[in-house]
This record gives sequence, structure tokens and C-alpha cells, in this order.
Amino acid sequence: MKEKLVSVNIPTYNSESTLEQCLKAVKNQTYKNIEIIIVDSYSKDRTLEIAKKFNAKVIMCKGKLLEARILGTEKSKGEYVLLLDSDQILEKTAIERAVEKMKDYDSLWFWERAYNRKKFLPSLYDADRMLVQTYWRPDDDIVLPRFFKRKLLMKAHSKIPKEHINICAAQDHIITWHEFKQLTNKNGMIKDAVEHMEPDTLKSLFKKQWRWGKTTRDFYKTGLYRELITKKDRFRRFKFKHLKWSLKSFLLRILRGIPYKLGYW
Repeated sequence: MKEKLVSVNIPTYNSESTLEQCLKAVKNQTYKNIEIIIVDSYSKDRTLEIAKKFNAKVIMCKGKLLEARILGTEKSKGEYVLLLDSDQILEKTAIERAVEKMKDYDSLWFWERAYNRKKFLPSLYDADRMLVQTYWRPDDDIVLPRFFKRKLLMKAHSKIPKEHINICAAQDHIITWHEFKQLTNKNGMIKDAVEHMEPDTLKSLFKKQWRWGKTTRDFYKTGLYRELITKKDRFRRFKFKHLKWSLKSFLLRILRGIPYKLGYW
């Protein structure tokens, strides 16, 4: 029986520092029937050169992140779509395990750890992820699926107002999930599936969070999905059972929150 095609969609912009590791992990998957789709926002570095090295299909997109996600899904041929970021590294059996599990589900979230988590800032990100994932609740809208049945994902995307698609950047994932879960509640989980290459210097963290704050402000002005944006920015629940995680998560939220608010204001 032929394996079902999985489309791995990766938006990029000047992603040369992380993309090669990301694509190597995709190519090294135990599941082989995969197409790689890079949706690039006119990168000025070696991003496209790296994409071509891995025989990825490249699509150019002038819009923001949500528009890139939607365009990538539209151009996909797979029965399943994985919304991957260019700074994420898949565990080698992740897609194989996901395809097997999709017999019972319509979407899956991938358990994430921080890459290089012995460093200070990545260790904060890792603690935050562990806290959120360990105490995940369906109504949190913080842990979000990445692996979808393409037909349902297309339906979810069609519900997002077209005039606002090219405005949304930082909140693309939670908006997609908000519309998707109106269609189905069959959401599962794959353990130990992804490592995320998080900022490992204060400069890179501040730059990223300032940009997110600015793009969130621009989208917030549209009046759409305001409750979702507010929910995503709430502090984590403090857990004395996992005091170390909680303290690290709290510190990370402060470090991320300052440049985010500066960008937002």
C-alpha cells in the first residue's frame, strides 16, 4: 500500500542560520513520502540557495506569515500538511508516528523541547514549554497543533477574512487553530517530536519579541480575534510541583514581555 503524501510547509525570510538543520531533519525522516514547500518572503541571504539544495518547491510570497501559511497549504498536494517553522528540528520518526496516529485524529500537536537547552536562554524556553505541555488543557489555546488533514485545514483557512490575511504575522497559528477547531475536536499529540532553535542571546530575543509586538499591534487594530491575542499573552499558571520550570517560565515571560510591549506601543 502506497504511503500517503505529507506536505511540509515552511515559511522563510532570511532563514539561512537555521534552515539547513531544519531541512536535514525533514530529509532524514523514516517516513519518505514527503514534499517540502518553502514559502519565501524574498529573502536577501542564502535561504533560497539552501532550499534548492534540498530540492524543495519554492513559492514566493509578499505577504505576512499567515498569508504564507495559507499559500503553502493551497499549493500542497499531500493528504496531510505539517506547518513547520524554519527554526524547528523534527525527531526522525515524528512524521511516521504522526501519519499512523492520524487514523484516529484530524490534527496533532507536536511535543516540543528547546534545542541546545543547556544554554541559559534556551533553558528558559524549554522550562516554559515543559510547563505548558505538562499542564495543557484543551481551552488554553497555547499548545497548538501542527499536523493537519489538508482538506480540513483548507476549510479553516477559508473562514479567515481575506482582507486581513496579509496583515497577520505573529498570531497566525492561533488564528488558524481557532477556525480549525470549529470543524472538529479530534486533536491528538505526538510526544518528543520537535526541537525548537530559540533565541540564545538577549539581542536576538529582544529583536524577535519587538517585531512580534509591532505586528500584533497592527493586527489588533483590525478588531479581529482580539480575545485570542489576549489569551495567548497571559502568564502561565505557577506550579509548585514544578517550581524550577515555573520560575524559569516567569523570568522568560518578563524578558519577552518588555520588548514585546515596546514594539506594541
